[in-house]
Amino acid sequence: MPNLRAKADRQITSLLDFMFWSDLIVILAIVGLNIVNILRAGSTQGAMITAAEPELVLIVSFALVLYLGYGCFNALSIKHRLGLVYLSLDEMGVSGVSLPNPMSGIAGEAFTVSFEKIVSVSIEEVAITKKHVAPSLKLETDEQVYIVPALERLKEAVQQIAERMTTK
Repeated sequence: MPNLRAKADRQITSLLDFMFWSDLIVILAIVGLNIVNILRAGSTQGAMITAAEPELVLIVSFALVLYLGYGCFNALSIKHRLGLVYLSLDEMGVSGVSLPNPMSGIAGEAFTVSFEKIVSVSIEEVAITKKHVAPSLKLETDEQVYIVPALERLKEAVQQIAERMTTK
C-alpha cells in the first residue's frame, strides 16, 4: 500500500478566504459611505442618509464594522488552525493532528496511532463555521477519539485505513 499524506481541503480554506474578503469589502464600503455622508452633512448638499442623524449612523456603522471585523478575525483564525491539520499514513500507522472543534480557539492535538489500536474509522460532519460543515475523518481507539477535519482525499484515507485494519 502506498503512503498517504493529506492536509485540509483547499475548498474549505477557500470558503474561509471568501468570508474574510467579503467582510473586509463590506467594512471598506461602510467606512467610505460614512466618510461621504459626514462630508456631505457638513456642506450645503446635506447628508446622503437623512433618516437619522449622521452621528447615529456613524455609531450604528461602527457597531457593524466591529461585528464584521470579528468575522474577519474568526475566519483567519479558523483557517490558521485548519492549516495545521494533516493526516499521514505509513507502514507503522496513522499520524496527524486532531481538531474536533475548529471554531473554538483550542489548538489541535498531534497524535500517532498504530493500525492495531484503531477500533473504527468513519466520516463525520464537523462544523467549520456557524453555517458550514465539512466531512471529517474520525478515528477511534479504546482510549481516544481523533477527529481530523476537512481533509482532502478523505474517502481514500478512510479506505486505506480500513483495509490496513482488517489485515491485522
